[in-house]
Amino acid sequence: MEQKSSKSLQKLSELRREHKSLINLMPLQTGGILTDAAREALMEFGDGYSVCDFCQGSLCNVIKPPIRDFVQELLPQFLGCEVATITHGAREAKFMVMHSLARPGDSILVDATRHYTTVVAAERVGLNVIEVPHSGPPEFRVDVNEYASLIKKHAPKLMLLTYP
Repeated sequence: MEQKSSKSLQKLSELRREHKSLINLMPLQTGGILTDAAREALMEFGDGYSVCDFCQGSLCNVIKPPIRDFVQELLPQFLGCEVATITHGAREAKFMVMHSLARPGDSILVDATRHYTTVVAAERVGLNVIEVPHSGPPEFRVDVNEYASLIKKHAPKLMLLTYP
């Protein structure tokens, strides 16, 4: 079994991108065509992973390039807040907020058009998810009065509106 695992690991370590000169960037919007300037900028700055090659624990503490300065000074200033936190995506950001403000067993109100990651984040915290219904196709409107009614009924710790 260990030999098979070793072979699988070796196989993964040998993965290589077959078409390094081809870049697929929003192909439906642009027909897969990049201008020379866009291609040059992408080749120079598009590999976000190279920044992490020598990270020691936290991307937001990288000094060169000056990511720490950006996250700790420029981003909060731009957003008009005291502190900005970078997450690995919207699901993690939602989880952080839910985990900070609610406890397992608490309720959260979400619109029925919510993204599935909202439910994943809420379940990870142990929250009861209560959906506010929508009007259905074609508009999928969420009625504010439904929110008000469910707030009175369930006293949720949080509300999340995905699509205003």
